[in-house]
Amino acid sequence: MDVFLVPGDFPTIQAAIGAIVNPTTIVIAPGDYAESVSIAGKQYVVLQSARLSRRGVTISGNDGDAVLSIERSAVHLSGIEIRSNGQRRGITLNGGSISLQECVIAGNRSAEPGAAMHCRDAKVRIQKSMLAGNTVDSDSGSLSGGGALYLQNCDVEIAGASIQANAVYARSSARGGGIWADGGRMRMWRSRVTDNALHAPSTQGGGIYFAQSDGAQLGGSVITGNNGGGIAIDGERERVVIHANTVVRQNHPDDVEVCR
Repeated sequence: MDVFLVPGDFPTIQAAIGAIVNPTTIVIAPGDYAESVSIAGKQYVVLQSARLSRRGVTISGNDGDAVLSIERSAVHLSGIEIRSNGQRRGITLNGGSISLQECVIAGNRSAEPGAAMHCRDAKVRIQKSMLAGNTVDSDSGSLSGGGALYLQNCDVEIAGASIQANAVYARSSARGGGIWADGGRMRMWRSRVTDNALHAPSTQGGGIYFAQSDGAQLGGSVITGNNGGGIAIDGERERVVIHANTVVRQNHPDDVEVCR
């Protein structure tokens, strides 16, 4: 595996990505990188803080729809913060895979579903990371949501993560203040989905909204304090398993709703 240093070998993260031929680890010195990064058709890329899990690297974006755009690539982030200060979405992923370890995706905003991460037809792994304070603000009359995560036909694993204080504002209907999982499969363990909110005339799943899930398991987790409901299941109820060691309480107006 090749190892590139930013800014030692390349002045920007995008310049380093442009030079990739083989699987590559890009080690980034602490600092604020005001650039939007695109990764397409790469076999395997690691973006890693030089401080390892202590972070210190913030990518804030400078143009386009998202701070980090990934297509048909396998990407691993370690110790990275994605924060656009309300200017754009955090991450888009179409195909391929992404894994986050010791990362923060916070303070991002989008008019479309998935302000922190919008993922389609991909593998998604989120470990020991925080997705907080992201906002979907939609002016359209159509259904919107996924304040933090919008996942369509994805294979998802979330472990030791915190998804909190994300919000959706919509003119008519809002779903999934924290997570909107449309199809696909999900396993969530030892994680927290707390204090997320939906603001719309019609709301479901302030914490998590499952739409036609292919299978989900929630274990050892806490889903609490979400406005718009804790968990909403639109589809076959038995496909979503909430283990007894998962706490779902103090959500408004209900903790678990099965949509009819």
